[in-house]
Amino acid sequence: MIVPTRTHTDHRITRLEQGLAAGDDTALDEFWKTVATDASPLMEPIEDDPARTLVTFLWRDPGDTRNVLVLFYSAPTQAGFDDYLMRRVPSTDLWYASYILPSDLRTTYLLSVNDSLVPYDTYADVLARIPGYRADPLNPQEVTILDDLRVSVLELPDAPKQPWNIARRGVPKGSNHMHLLDSEILGTKHHVTVHTPPGYRPDGEPYHMLLLFDGWAYFNFAATPTVLDNLLYAKRTPPFVLVMHSNTDQAVRARELPCHEPFAEFLDRELMPFLHDNYNVTADPAKTYVAGSCFGGLAAAYVAYKLPHLFGNVISQSGSFWWPERATPDTEMEWLTRQFADSPPLPIRFSIEVGSLEAALVDFDQLETNRRLRDVLLGKGYEVDYSEYSGGHDMITWRGTLVQRLLALTSAG
Repeated sequence: MIVPTRTHTDHRITRLEQGLAAGDDTALDEFWKTVATDASPLMEPIEDDPARTLVTFLWRDPGDTRNVLVLFYSAPTQAGFDDYLMRRVPSTDLWYASYILPSDLRTTYLLSVNDSLVPYDTYADVLARIPGYRADPLNPQEVTILDDLRVSVLELPDAPKQPWNIARRGVPKGSNHMHLLDSEILGTKHHVTVHTPPGYRPDGEPYHMLLLFDGWAYFNFAATPTVLDNLLYAKRTPPFVLVMHSNTDQAVRARELPCHEPFAEFLDRELMPFLHDNYNVTADPAKTYVAGSCFGGLAAAYVAYKLPHLFGNVISQSGSFWWPERATPDTEMEWLTRQFADSPPLPIRFSIEVGSLEAALVDFDQLETNRRLRDVLLGKGYEVDYSEYSGGHDMITWRGTLVQRLLALTSAG
């Protein structure tokens, strides 16, 4: 659990406040010099509790700051903004907010400066407002997500290593092949990047296949082709043909990925036949994997439910199993979970993960809805590997934990 705190203050801010109270005119300049050396956010161990760290986010006021929000673990709802708002050290340009966080946390965050303080109404509202946020100018660690959106990285001392995402000297590299498919079923275009493993042969034993949704992020941000090359070289997995599918934009993604039957038809009648015609990939569902995060995780579970003759293994990273966001006369929330509960078990194996810090967002709770799907699947007799990582709804974590999810299925298969 993330604890916003006003009772703990980083010792550097305490020294600043003491110096200001004593009339030290140099205290503020000395503080900012310290920040330039130590970088932001500030981190301080919690006495007698190495599993937690006091993290303090900072903002330097250019002169027009009315408020600053720190957005990294959920989003403001009707309950208000107290958990997100920075406070100002009086008569200074320093704003800050402190949190007690798990020492093994890795996540990203954004700042909203002079926010409207209007609570989010829907998930679409959350997505629409993200482009107005900004990375932390005091934190040199940044990454790019969602095309050109830059976000700041928070990496605490005990965050798990992510060695598989780094290209290694001497490890043979596979090849990437890019395609643009026009779907007659959907009436939309689809970017498909296929990574064939080193030593790939168009004949002989068909290859295992891994289909990933939100392929742009997994290709550019998570370096998934490098991950599979490294795992293959280390003999941790069989050789995979990796298929990374991307929608053309966020609006199309939000329509096609969440339990959209025409999208399943597109996979069945257009994408998978294209792959079998052009690549030496298996037709055995037990050796075919489908995976994704957020809506992509939901889509992976849905298309396996609809097409078990194609997909026998599902990897979901923080899947949006709350969908649809609000119940309607025709559709109830957590619709896919109810389908699994009401249907005979299918020959599908699952590896599911969700962040332990994924708090409620608008009208749903990512963590609890993933737990409910897990319980339903186990109750129906499905094979389920389930994990809760220390973090939020974040590709910077998924790029590392994807390895554990894949190994959980390949080692058991």
